[in-house]
Amino acid sequence: MQQSAPTWELFEDLVRRILEANNFQVTVYTRKGDRGFDLLSSHGHERWAIEVKYYRTVRAQPTLIEAAATRLVKNAITAQALKGMLAVSCILPPELREALERRFSVTFVDRVDLRNWAAAFSGLAEELDALIETDPGDAQATSTKRNDPRERSRPLGEVSAPPEDNRGTELCEELKAVKRGKEAWAQYERVCANILKYLFPNDLHGWHSQKRTDDGLNRFDFVCRVRPTTEFWKFVIEHLDSRYVLFEFKNYSGKIKQGQILTTEKYLLERGLRRMAIILTRAGAEAHAIAMTQGAMREHGKLMLVVNDDKLCEMLHMKERGEDPTDCLFELADNFLLSLPR
Repeated sequence: MQQSAPTWELFEDLVRRILEANNFQVTVYTRKGDRGFDLLSSHGHERWAIEVKYYRTVRAQPTLIEAAATRLVKNAITAQALKGMLAVSCILPPELREALERRFSVTFVDRVDLRNWAAAFSGLAEELDALIETDPGDAQATSTKRNDPRERSRPLGEVSAPPEDNRGTELCEELKAVKRGKEAWAQYERVCANILKYLFPNDLHGWHSQKRTDDGLNRFDFVCRVRPTTEFWKFVIEHLDSRYVLFEFKNYSGKIKQGQILTTEKYLLERGLRRMAIILTRAGAEAHAIAMTQGAMREHGKLMLVVNDDKLCEMLHMKERGEDPTDCLFELADNFLLSLPR
């Protein structure tokens, strides 16, 4: 079965076509690499650098948007663009938009603006509604009439953007520097705890540590209370009936085996509203271990996601770029459940 393009890529392509329908001439369109923006366009005699961000969560997350805007300003000026635009799939409240535009001198375009731009082109409007999965509760907000965002645009460089966030890269390097095996379990645990608190500062609460002695390699785990701040955590609460999530740290040299999955499953409590575990391990899990996670989901409704070093670093870099790392977890869970055998 051929895998379709990821949603973020489809959204980026759709935004490009909406812009072109509204008299933007896209001169550079690249999906690969990372230059701090996706599109380099001209509008009239103005050169625009345009960054496109797809978020599963409708509610704007200011820290992510600020991170994306910071990188856009820096790289747009380097590319000698006169103006910058950050197009996002979420909804920006007017007061937040005004504050962001004052701070960054960037034109912010949300799903309401995109819907207004696409309204004159029925095919684009329908495609946008389908892609961002507009529900009846969002319909009124999405159809709100506004002034054209271009009327608010200002040249870049009128204000100085704050320095870029490099904490994700630093934490990724710290993770890679940790030796694998029993001797470095405590260091691995500390780095992983710092990573999780950087990735999900507003999503998880409590960070209750429980001592473990099963094999000496994962002495501690964390149990956190979930807040419904993003679509992924809402999914955990509403569909898995799990108000708490268990984090396991397994600093093994190779892939974890069935025994480690069984140990984790015992700490998931169906009647304790703890049906979700995220297992951090260096190299992933063996095929038989994955089969055991599938059985736990199929038979008991317990979801266990295995996150290796590469995936963890991917989420760290997403956070730096102003993308939502929980979207990565959503994709992992979605792929796991779609491929769940009978």
